[in-house]
Amino acid sequence: MISNDIKKIRIRVCAILIEKRRILFVAHKKGNDIYWLLPGGGVKFGESLEEALIRELKEELTILVKINDVALISDSIDPMSERHILNICFNCICESGEYLLGLEKRLHNFGFFNQKELHKLTIFPPIKKELSRLLRKDKNFKVYLGQKWINPS
Repeated sequence: MISNDIKKIRIRVCAILIEKRRILFVAHKKGNDIYWLLPGGGVKFGESLEEALIRELKEELTILVKINDVALISDSIDPMSERHILNICFNCICESGEYLLGLEKRLHNFGFFNQKELHKLTIFPPIKKELSRLLRKDKNFKVYLGQKWINPS
């Protein structure tokens, strides 16, 4: 276990891109496991949240996005105290580029999914219910979702 004084919170920015009532996800492959994430990634020191998100979407999907307001925030805290990720998700619009999968080894696939299709995917963090509410434009949607962690099987 890592000492608490050197542990860091990883800040991850991601895009919520909705087209035709479908939301964009990127599949990552780790060993034989495939899981889906909102497109995005880690913020580097000295990089703004917007700069990081623009960079990540260029790397993962070769697109340029317009970034709007924060859509949701959640913590992913490992119960074993090994990882803590702060997920900050922005509503975005694709401004230009063709959706093409980037060259990083972990990238496996991408696609737009509707509300029913979401429930068939393994999504991290586990926010299917909240994303479904966003797709339905539920007015009672909370921006801060709190702790969301699921142990991968």
